[in-house]
Amino acid sequence: MSWFASCRTSFHPLNSARRQFSFSFKLRLPRDQPYLRNARLQSGGVPSFREQVARAIPVQSFADAVRYPAVGKHIIFVLGTSALVFTVAAYNTNLDTMFWATYLSSQRRWNDAVPTPPGHMQFARSEILLKKCQAQFQALNESLEGVPSVAKAMITNAYAVVAEMYLNASEGRRAGYGIAAVNVGIWIAWQIPVLRPFMMSHFTHHPLSGKAYTMLTSMFSHSSFIHLLFNCMALTSFASATSIWMTLEQANAPSHLRESTATYHFLALYLSSGLFSSLVSHVATARLIYPRLVSKLAQPGETGSPGMIHRISSSLSSVSKSNARPTTDAAAATSTILPSLGASGAIYSTVIISTLAFPQAEVSMVFPPTPSFPIQYGVGGLVLLDCIGVLRGWKLFDHYAHLSGAAFGALYHMYGMRAWDAMRVHTLRLDSKG
Repeated sequence: MSWFASCRTSFHPLNSARRQFSFSFKLRLPRDQPYLRNARLQSGGVPSFREQVARAIPVQSFADAVRYPAVGKHIIFVLGTSALVFTVAAYNTNLDTMFWATYLSSQRRWNDAVPTPPGHMQFARSEILLKKCQAQFQALNESLEGVPSVAKAMITNAYAVVAEMYLNASEGRRAGYGIAAVNVGIWIAWQIPVLRPFMMSHFTHHPLSGKAYTMLTSMFSHSSFIHLLFNCMALTSFASATSIWMTLEQANAPSHLRESTATYHFLALYLSSGLFSSLVSHVATARLIYPRLVSKLAQPGETGSPGMIHRISSSLSSVSKSNARPTTDAAAATSTILPSLGASGAIYSTVIISTLAFPQAEVSMVFPPTPSFPIQYGVGGLVLLDCIGVLRGWKLFDHYAHLSGAAFGALYHMYGMRAWDAMRVHTLRLDSKG
C-alpha cells in the first residue's frame, strides 16, 4: 500500500492528457459513397463483387464493335467526278461545234444566214480524218523503202484494213475503239509480274480498302483475255447505237443547239454509269454483305471464338490493303468479299439505252453462236439472271454492278437527254459571260 500511495503521489496533472495504453478512440470512417467507388474504378482498381453486380453498363458485342467500311467519301467522289466529266463534256461539245461551224462558214460550203446542220459538220470531220489517214499511209509507205517487198506489203495492207475500219465506223464505235485501246494497255500491264502488286492495289476496287479512286481505275481492268475480249466487243457494238440515239435526241432538244459530235457525251455517260455501278456494288458490300459476315462470325461456336475472330479480322484487313493471301482460318470469310474490276456496269447502261431506243433491233450471240433474236428477249434474260444471282448470292459476276448499270441506263434514257441539253445551255452561258 505504501508503494501504491507513493505511486499515486507521483501522478502529475499534466499526464492526464496522455493517452493510456488501454485507451482507443472511435474512428468514424466515411461510408462507401458512389463517387468514391467511381473514382476507384477510373483509377484502374479492381472492383469488388458487389460493384461488379451493381454495374449497369452493357458489354459491347463483337458485331457492334466492328467498324463497317465507309461509304460517305465514295458517294462524294462519284457525284463530284460525274458532275465534272459532264461539265467538261458539255463545254468541249460546245467548243467543237463552234469550231466546225466557223470552219464550214470560212470554206463557203454553207450560207452564213442558215445554221450549219450537224450532218455537214460530221461529214467535214470525216473528210479531214480521211486526209490525215492518207497522209499517214503515204509517210508509212515512204519509211518502208528499205524493207523487203513482202513485209512491206503486209504492213501497208494491215494499216489500210485498220484505217478503213476506223473511217467507216460511227462516232460511238470510234469512242469504243479508244476505250478498248486503254483496256488493252492496262491488261498488258497486268501480264507483267513486277507490276501485279501495284495493279492489284490501284486498279481493283476492294470495299475494305477505303479507297475511292479505284472505282474509276477498276473500270479499265479485266481479269482475263476472254473477259477483255467480250467486254470490248459488247462496248463497240452498243456504243454505236447509243451515240446514234444521242444524236437523234439532240436534234429534237428544246434548246435546238447544234451538236457536231456525240463523242464527249458518250464518254461522260460511260464514266458516270461505270462509277454509279461501282458505287452501288460498294454500298451493297459495305452495308449488306459485310454486316452479314460479321454477324455470322459473332455467333457462338468455333468460328465465333475470340481467337478466330481476331485472326479473321486481321486477315480481312491485310487482304484488303495488299495482294496477300488469306490464312486458312479466314479463307472462307475472305472469299465472301472479293475485289471487283471490269466495265460491265457501264456496258450494261449502253445495252439498256440501245434496247429502249431501238426495241425492234435484233442481236445474236458470238459464243455460243446463235441466230438473231429480238434484243428485248436477250436483255430481259440477262437482267433476270442477275436478279437471281443477287438473291442466290452468286459470286462469279458482280450482279449488283450489272443491275445498277441497267438502272442507270433506263433512267438516263428517260431523263438524261434533258439534263444534257440543260448542261450545254448552262456551260454556253457561262462561256459567253466569261
